[in-house]
Amino acid sequence: MRYLLDTNILVSAALHPNGTAGRAYDLAMTGPVSVVVCDYTLAELRRVFRVKFPERDASLESFIDGITPGIGIVPTPEAVGPEADIRAVRDPQDWPILRAAVAAGVDAIITGDKDLLDAGLVCPEAITPAQFLARLRPA
Repeated sequence: MRYLLDTNILVSAALHPNGTAGRAYDLAMTGPVSVVVCDYTLAELRRVFRVKFPERDASLESFIDGITPGIGIVPTPEAVGPEADIRAVRDPQDWPILRAAVAAGVDAIITGDKDLLDAGLVCPEAITPAQFLARLRPA
């Protein structure tokens, strides 16, 4: 399976490494799956920290430096083929994430974003960090 990590997962993992998103991030980095982030996500991650957590800027760069060796960075295309209806996701700010996921051929987007989770996406599907953990660590 191939997964794409959404921005909110990276924000949560950076701020709360022991939380559910942090545990999902750690498993994604070390587990038996292929994980990518898109360049749009990294730019958005920096923007979120600059606006909401400016005092954590140095720790963010250290966090990002830790991402890049273990996770592939994929480009965010301006468009994808007509078979991918990105308008299924109601928030246009999430469309670049979906375009990157489709172009990268991922099976699922790991996210906490309600717009992605509620869109009824099938390929790629949108799953929560808890769902990701349950798939890789069944009870």
